[in-house]
Amino acid sequence: MTYIFGHRGLPQIYRENSIKGLNKAYEYCDFVETDLRITKDESIIFYHDSFIKGFFIQDLTLNEIELLLPDLDLNDMIFNSREQLNGNVNFEIKTDDTDKEHVETLMKKIIGMTNYKDIVSSFNWESIHNYKKSFNCRYGIILDSEEDLFEAQAISNHDNQMLFMVSNSVINSRNFNLPYERSVVWTVNDVNEFQRLMELSLYGIITDIPDTMQLYKK
Repeated sequence: MTYIFGHRGLPQIYRENSIKGLNKAYEYCDFVETDLRITKDESIIFYHDSFIKGFFIQDLTLNEIELLLPDLDLNDMIFNSREQLNGNVNFEIKTDDTDKEHVETLMKKIIGMTNYKDIVSSFNWESIHNYKKSFNCRYGIILDSEEDLFEAQAISNHDNQMLFMVSNSVINSRNFNLPYERSVVWTVNDVNEFQRLMELSLYGIITDIPDTMQLYKK
């Protein structure tokens, strides 16, 4: 069975990565995909970009973030308990514009905040490799370039638990040679493309519109 992943929840209806939107998405999908970042005071927030109004998140405390985003409910973006989310989660660990010390703190914190059906993934392949034995859930690396395929294939040959979160352009490459059953494709919002990919028996498909795509799930 191919799982549907709600990309940052239901971003067409709710603020992306909001706890409310993530939980609402479970009405239509099997997983939600969400982004995690760490703050200066070592809190974890659901947020995609590395900065807020020109300031890097790793240099901001929660109080400072609240001042920068006065119109947002801070409680709707702070991750402090797995019980906040009502289903399976693909946690993407965001490490760009983040120093090594903060990355390691984030990885150590997330270890104790996942369920066994969850997935922890990142563009930071090194961090996933270093911490994968500590996870109590599945883990994956993210690919957005055809040039990554050779190294990813080598990893696949030595780790049959690794998942591969691949962009739509990568899976459509004629050089794609990763196992479909361990591949999750992002981000698919075209119905015809979604239906075509469903025929491949992938592990999952990430979409901004799970409320629409669930109508075409087999």
